[in-house]
Amino acid sequence: MNSILVCAAAIFAVITGLAHSILGERRLIGPLLGTAAPGILKSEPARRILRFAWHITTLSWVTQAAVLVILVTAPAQAQGRLATIVIGASFLLMALASIVISRGRHVGWPMLAATGIAALTAVVTGL
Repeated sequence: MNSILVCAAAIFAVITGLAHSILGERRLIGPLLGTAAPGILKSEPARRILRFAWHITTLSWVTQAAVLVILVTAPAQAQGRLATIVIGASFLLMALASIVISRGRHVGWPMLAATGIAALTAVVTGL
């Protein structure tokens, strides 16, 4: 596997994620959630969750980029552990963001948190 190309892919993923969040907010999410939002988008909780879901995609892409870098830079015996830490931490960040943005009302945060906790506990306990 070509390490340079894998790292380039990781960089492209991060750039794509940042562009997705910044340009998407300016050109799609912001206007969509403008004052004349239709139907369900008149609901403030729905508006927060839609914005959260849009931006969480960027976190997912950055996490995948980190795993790509781990695969070509970390020693083989450490790759699984490091990848699990990055993925577990990203799920905890998603859970925290979900709790804050939805004020604890989004049904998905407990499973996001459980995923992150299980992944990180597996690393810490060696299970």
